Amino acid sequence: MTTPVYLLDKLARHGAAAERLRSELREGAEGVHDGVSAVAFDAANFVWSFLVLSGHEEAQESRVIRNAVAEAIVETLRGRGVNPERLNVDRSEL
Repeated sequence: MTTPVYLLDKLARHGAAAERLRSELREGAEGVHDGVSAVAFDAANFVWSFLVLSGHEEAQESRVIRNAVAEAIVETLRGRGVNPERLNVDRSEL
């Protein structure tokens, strides 16, 4: 199967961040619990950061928007059958 150009573009753009998160999962970084939550909160932190940098006042005052985005991502991933254990990196690989 040929990898779509769109996917290659996204891997080039986000691959380093995904590998960083995989590394944090592998190392058991503080605050990283399961793969689904880790992906959700990492993505939500991006959205939150973008809003803050864009001057969105509510985002600057609390993490309510960030948490809502993360919860929506978790709900979507789990609702689509994404298994948190499959996203966890096997520490025995080290």
